[in-house]
Amino acid sequence: MTWVRAYETNLDRLCRYAAFSCGSEGLGDGVVSEALSDVLIDMSSAETANLIALFQKLDATLETVPPGADSLFAELGRWQVLSPLERRVILLCVVEGFSAREAAQITGLDRGQVKGILARAQLIYADRFPARLGLIGGDDRVRRVIEQALRSVGHSLRWTLPADSGTDPATLPPASLVVVAQAGATRQQALDMCGGYEGPVILTYDGAAEDRLSMKHWTLSNDALSDQTLFSSMLIRALLFSA
Repeated sequence: MTWVRAYETNLDRLCRYAAFSCGSEGLGDGVVSEALSDVLIDMSSAETANLIALFQKLDATLETVPPGADSLFAELGRWQVLSPLERRVILLCVVEGFSAREAAQITGLDRGQVKGILARAQLIYADRFPARLGLIGGDDRVRRVIEQALRSVGHSLRWTLPADSGTDPATLPPASLVVVAQAGATRQQALDMCGGYEGPVILTYDGAAEDRLSMKHWTLSNDALSDQTLFSSMLIRALLFSA
């Protein structure tokens, strides 16, 4: 899956929903085309009022898509143990920000069923949601940006370490994810700062692209770290799709 694609418009959101549901960007784009090409002639995706109806139409098509092959989900961590319906409900509520009532309307479930799915998924991701982050490096401005982004979605910053502290983050209270924010650090230097920590890590360094290095390591540029929306998007992906 291509992780560097930016999602800004409502049509992009629909493509992201299909891609993460199917486990493949190409397959997801095909589903969007099949489900919405005729509908979008008469219904604008730019109108917020149309969004639930468009997600409903897309979701109905996704219900008929055969489960992805193992290879499609092999790089999506715990995501591969969820059923297709569970994936769609989590995407709607966690990634797209719909309420349980709206997710029920889109999927055709009742609100109790949606809440039940979210509760079961919570067990799978109990150590990651709500997220408790660790931060290595970063100045006061970076810490404020991260804290604001976390607070807006119910997460928290659990601990911080200076980049040169020499403390192994694995010895600190458990964190759902660690952010390494050190201007001027190379990728390897940033990785070395993670010590024995085995959870997902977002590495930020000069010139880094919004990308994925491995099952547990994600990258973001130091400049992009100041973008609350971009950081929040990367955070959710790293939490959901890391091993």
